[in-house]
Amino acid sequence: MSFQDTSCLTPTVMGECPTCPNELKPTQTTADTVTFRPVSLISAVQCSTFGGIDVRQVASTTIDETAGFALSREMLTGQAAFRDANPNNDEPGNPALTCDSTVVGEFDTPSAALSCLERSLAEVTGGRSGYLLAAPEILQAMAMSDVVYREGGRWYTLTGNRVISDFGFDGRPPVCDDSPGCEPWGMNGGPAVGEPLWLYATASVWAGVGTDLMRDDVNRANNTANARAERVAMAAFTPCATFAASTGVVKTC
Repeated sequence: MSFQDTSCLTPTVMGECPTCPNELKPTQTTADTVTFRPVSLISAVQCSTFGGIDVRQVASTTIDETAGFALSREMLTGQAAFRDANPNNDEPGNPALTCDSTVVGEFDTPSAALSCLERSLAEVTGGRSGYLLAAPEILQAMAMSDVVYREGGRWYTLTGNRVISDFGFDGRPPVCDDSPGCEPWGMNGGPAVGEPLWLYATASVWAGVGTDLMRDDVNRANNTANARAERVAMAAFTPCATFAASTGVVKTC
């Protein structure tokens, strides 16, 4: 998907008869087109036929219940996309929060980090609202500080920006790992106990998950049923307006 976002287009305010030629705003182009490539969410299940378990249902339900975690982690790290060996990819990998964020500072409290992130978003986007992407530990700290509120099942900051919290966002710092090796995707590189957790902000977020491609069979030699569910998925954000801040909240376990 080619993602050409307009969040970074901003107006100019000037008087009726501007005195300086540079006050006449030149034509502003959109940010460079950014390409996000899809990844695959896969659940493979094997079970004895004696149990009477519907392995197709188990495989499909597993993706239903874990897709949010998977896409959050992929948006954060881009590690699955970096392992894509498609020869038609001119630039392997997708943009990732840990690779494409501007660091705005390291703060003692999550409320201070939030304020600076929201200010940075507003300055770059001309006051548009955006999204905060938070580890649950950070969300809890912000809620205890009364700088976020819940409405209709969603979290918002006091200025109206949406807060998306998922355990897939583990609070790791903006350090890019574009050669993650073959460890389970996104499981390496997380913060250690005692390290500060990072909060991210971006102007816009989009995510989607496709329908199941299912393969299944029964091995009569050992009476096992196998099912493999696979869905194409993708998560995208706005690289031209993405920021990171250390919150002062530390990893405790």
